[in-house]
Amino acid sequence: MVRHARRWQSRRAPRASSLASVGLFFALPLLPSAMAAPAEAKPASPESKGAADLDTAPPPGIDISKLDDYERKVFFRVVNREPSSCGKGHSLIYSVKHDPGCKRSFYAVRYVAKLVEAGYTDSEVSEELQKRYHDPVHTEIDVSRAPSKGPSGARVTVVEFVDYECPHCRSAQALMKQVLDTYPRQVRLCFKHFPLSGHTNSRLAAEAATAAQKQGKFWPYSDKVWDNSDNLTPAVLEKIAKDVGLDVARWRGDLTSDEIKAAVTKDKSDGGALGINSTPTIYINGRKYAGRHDIESLNEWVDEELGK
Repeated sequence: MVRHARRWQSRRAPRASSLASVGLFFALPLLPSAMAAPAEAKPASPESKGAADLDTAPPPGIDISKLDDYERKVFFRVVNREPSSCGKGHSLIYSVKHDPGCKRSFYAVRYVAKLVEAGYTDSEVSEELQKRYHDPVHTEIDVSRAPSKGPSGARVTVVEFVDYECPHCRSAQALMKQVLDTYPRQVRLCFKHFPLSGHTNSRLAAEAATAAQKQGKFWPYSDKVWDNSDNLTPAVLEKIAKDVGLDVARWRGDLTSDEIKAAVTKDKSDGGALGINSTPTIYINGRKYAGRHDIESLNEWVDEELGK
């Protein structure tokens, strides 16, 4: 990503309009009883600060050691300019240092450091912050019939829309397992089918797993589907049914039923209503996940929800 240097000019205090006004000032009697107490100095807003006025001391707990000199300048410009993520009248960096009750600002500043390290410009970082912290879209997703892992009363619900022939979806399953292992009591994972039209067998695999769900064996069946995601023929799907101990005759009947087909169609329709057009797509407490697909980034999003 091309980086663009910017010039920043500090503002000077306005000069007196004329010597006459200065003279008038000193002509006034300085009576102690009439003198007003000096007004308390207010911190300058981020917009009015020049480069020399920025707070450039790293906030505690935020690692910026990987940023070069240019990236540090971008980082400090952004965190001095952007407002608190808790809606208070001070900057992000002030919030992190002086408002311990606002944990969202800490996560926001950490996010700024990651974006800057990735090469984002000032305006791009501000745009990402706006979407994630100031104008987040919270979506209600129907998971009443979705297979799930984790306690039903968990504080964080992760919903994944996936396609069984999508290689990235297959990789994401290991990440989901790590999240559940890290937060066994705080996170619930819900599974939604989103078979893509370009994948020949993904719809049939989704229906086969939904038929297995009717016998209480969705997860063992689904795990084996992922193991065979490069070869999801009808014969392979039936072999999986036998391997996990399903009543195969019942499973065959369910697989061709209108109920099973409607369930998969409902999942895909739910995803389509959200504007989903690729997989995997993940929602965390109704917020569309926009981070990297690694365990550190996923855990940070979960921590944000737990820290609210």
